[in-house]
Amino acid sequence: MENILITGADGQLGCELRSITGERDDFHCFFTDRQDLDITDPEAVENFISANSITKIINCAAYNNVDGAETDTDNAIRVNVNGPMNLAAAAARHGIYLIHISTDFVFDGTRTSPYHESDRPAPLSEYGRTKLAGEIAVKRSGCLSIIIRTAWLYSPFGKKNFVRTILSLGEEEDFIKAVYDQKGTPTYARDLAEAILHIIPQLDAVPRYGEVFHYTDEGCCTRAEWAQKILNLKRAECEVIPVPSSEFPSPARRPAFSVLDKSLIRTVFGVKVPLWERSLSKAIRLF
Repeated sequence: MENILITGADGQLGCELRSITGERDDFHCFFTDRQDLDITDPEAVENFISANSITKIINCAAYNNVDGAETDTDNAIRVNVNGPMNLAAAAARHGIYLIHISTDFVFDGTRTSPYHESDRPAPLSEYGRTKLAGEIAVKRSGCLSIIIRTAWLYSPFGKKNFVRTILSLGEEEDFIKAVYDQKGTPTYARDLAEAILHIIPQLDAVPRYGEVFHYTDEGCCTRAEWAQKILNLKRAECEVIPVPSSEFPSPARRPAFSVLDKSLIRTVFGVKVPLWERSLSKAIRLF
């Protein structure tokens, strides 16, 4: 029986993991958020892992306010760097695996073909820089670990995400604006959760130390195309007007191209990657 610590349990990915692990009898999961376990406190992390005989850690916790991180950098560092560092140090002491979730924001988005795990990171924002520093902290700890980068995550559990925002605007407006110069892959958080659970039983066979994998759904689109697909699936009488991202100025710069190559995670772990349109069609019924 695996005793799995899942941090950031109230977020989109954490909620999806909670939903599907209820159907499993080979995992016992400890779902924690800030009020349950402060991952920025190394003593609290060590005590929790020891007291509950944790055998795996899935770190979904993150400071993910991309614009907020530009000014609230200290808190972003605490959660995105110090938190993973503490989890990784404890994992190393106990000889257990850490699965750490990262982001496409470690790249600058200047490519026109999908990013591979070996491509050099070049984050544009404080959020991206802190997430990259978190990856580095996990690798330097020497703990058994894999890092999974994902992008454009959404879930009906999310209080605020792109799908929910577009649906809300679609009910109120005759037309909405969405950018045409940001391209990526909408990723249903449930798909990522299922991929993680598929990977867990395979981890003990081969020791891995900070190996990076990419996971999103398959295919790609612009934000404007994604918005139009959302509205079409809900049969909303609302038109999407494609605009440049300059019409939505923000403190943090976003990568213009966030498509990630999934070949490695497919080959190594046999993970199946569904098309983003198919997953959106299933997820939209739950919003």
